[in-house]
Amino acid sequence: MVDKTVEVISVAMTKENLSDYPKYQLPVGYRFVMYQPGFDQAWARIETAVGEFNTVSDAVAYFHNEFMPYAAQLPRRCIFIQSDQGQVVATSSAWFGELFGSMLPRIHWVAVDPAHQGKGLGKALLTKTFQVFESLGESGQLYLTSRTWSWKAINIYLNFGFQPYLGEEPVNWNRTKVNFKQENELAWKIIFDKLNQE
Repeated sequence: MVDKTVEVISVAMTKENLSDYPKYQLPVGYRFVMYQPGFDQAWARIETAVGEFNTVSDAVAYFHNEFMPYAAQLPRRCIFIQSDQGQVVATSSAWFGELFGSMLPRIHWVAVDPAHQGKGLGKALLTKTFQVFESLGESGQLYLTSRTWSWKAINIYLNFGFQPYLGEEPVNWNRTKVNFKQENELAWKIIFDKLNQE
């Protein structure tokens, strides 16, 4: 679940070497599956359950806008975890983006259904995401974006070798009328204050 007690500020994280990552296994009772027709509904349900969207219909609309223009990529890049009972309970995408002006690998929209959190699914999902990138022949630098309210997930990203992005405003940040440097410093202070309280 996202922590809605903190001010919500977007952040970016970068990692220099896509091929260097910890290897976590799924616990018994779960398996990886790739996107299949209809999984937009499962994606929307999971992302709404963690608090990223107010309604499933909002999440479905977002999925269609963000991912469906690249529908042919979904079975190769959009990863899900399914329980042995057939329920889709987590998702991540080995995606791509131009936040910094050139196309780079991007870890995108990671979420685990709250009813299945605390079992190591998030870490196994990230390992799988890196493996998908490698299977697609991608290498080098990658990035992700997140928000302060996902500080628990950010802690996992740190453990995977991602670093806070503290440079100049990215070319395609798309946030107007804000001082990027000031806002970014505040965001990382919020995140590390929360992590230090754990």
